Amino acid sequence: MPPPRVDLPSLFMVLSLTANLVVPFFDRTMVLLVPREMGLILFLCGVLLFVYVLTYLRRGFLGQTEPELDHLVTEGPYRFCRHPQYLSFIIMVFGIDLMFRSIVGVAFTLMLSIPSVVYRGRVEDRLLRDRFHEEWENYARNTGFFFQRIQKTEDQRS
Repeated sequence: MPPPRVDLPSLFMVLSLTANLVVPFFDRTMVLLVPREMGLILFLCGVLLFVYVLTYLRRGFLGQTEPELDHLVTEGPYRFCRHPQYLSFIIMVFGIDLMFRSIVGVAFTLMLSIPSVVYRGRVEDRLLRDRFHEEWENYARNTGFFFQRIQKTEDQRS
């Protein structure tokens, strides 16, 4: 039996998000001049996006960075961006940072959580490209990483 393989992108992302969630509880500076309610609204928007993503990803949510599904998910939130699940994580973490008014939490988000999520997303992109080939290339060409691509019409190109 082969030894278990460590999924480094997943581990890096989970550790950084966990650290980012713990930091605001201990940061007593509270220097951000943002109403706590803004953070709560942002957090709830992230939760709603996450639930929306789960309705399309289902069993593909749990698991390694390696794709679990036998088809490429391109519907629902995946019409707009390739990684809405990771975008929802970032929104939730920023919401928590703002609820606690934690400048250290915001710094952790910018320097640790976002890079870890982008790293995992890039690794996942490569694995999906290897698995779904041309279907992935077409999808990625028309769909942004975290945000919808703005397509230029013929009139705008001229």
